[in-house]
Order: sequence, then structure tokens, then C-alpha cells
Amino acid sequence: MEQLSTETPALRPRRRALRRVLTGVGVVIGLLVVAAVLLYSFGTMQPPSAEARAAYDSMVAQGLQPPVPQRFGIPVPGCVCHWDDPVVQVQHSTRRISECFGCHKRG
Repeated sequence: MEQLSTETPALRPRRRALRRVLTGVGVVIGLLVVAAVLLYSFGTMQPPSAEARAAYDSMVAQGLQPPVPQRFGIPVPGCVCHWDDPVVQVQHSTRRISECFGCHKRG
């Protein structure tokens, strides 16, 4: 027995178009969520200035500071250390965004 469709033939293309639009919106939202998770997990500050890096490297050479371990990170534009101290700038430059909430507490 053949099923009778209650929708008119003009509604079918509209539903397909709506389904495509909603699928596209879902994919974009999914990609944004993935990007946010990656930046939260692997995002770091912009590298410190050349002057701060040179001052810190000089302190490392003198044995006053330990060398900073290298970590994989995705530099986030606009995310910088606001301290003037080169030691803090260089040491914070390898922190992940998820580790920044010690300095950036709400309230």
C-alpha cells in the first residue's frame, strides 16, 4: 500500500533547504566549540618583547633564573603579560589560557 504524503510538493524543497541551512549552522557551531576548546587547552600569550627576552636570557646565563621549558602553544592575538618585570613576562609566556585564572580572577 502506498503512503500518501500530506505535504504539498512545494514544501519538500523548502524543507531540504532548511535542513541544509541548519546542518551548516550546526557544523559552524561545532567548529567554533572545537576551536574554543583547543585555544583554552593550548592557547598561550604572545611572546614577550625582545628586550624582556634578552634580559631574561642574561639572567639565565648568570645563573639567577632557571631556563623556561619550551611547550607547544598557540599564541592568542592580544593576550599579553601586563607585568613590566621581564622574569614574569617570560615565565608567563608559556602558560596556557586555562592556567591564567590565577592572575585573572573574577570579582
